[in-house]
Amino acid sequence: MSRKFAALQRRVARLAAEWQDPHDELPWSKKDIVQNIEIKEDGEVTITVKPTRPHCPCCLLDFDAFRTKLLQTKGVSFTTLKVVGVPASERWTRTLNR
Repeated sequence: MSRKFAALQRRVARLAAEWQDPHDELPWSKKDIVQNIEIKEDGEVTITVKPTRPHCPCCLLDFDAFRTKLLQTKGVSFTTLKVVGVPASERWTRTLNR
């Protein structure tokens, strides 16, 4: 594993761990929001997330803000958020990755 790739992994993990849920002061690392993080050598990042509240527009907007911040992260070339664990999760996923 290259040093650049290891640094990218740390940046993505730190961002995901420190991001705060819009409903309280807790970071994502203290909640069960991030289910999986996949990072490829070319900078493609796929993160599986589970919203704390189904049907909550705040959560959807927060995921969109997180995705935007992730795309601004050095080394990230493309990102996909995959939403799981809520009704119509495929619609959330489609909307976030438009």
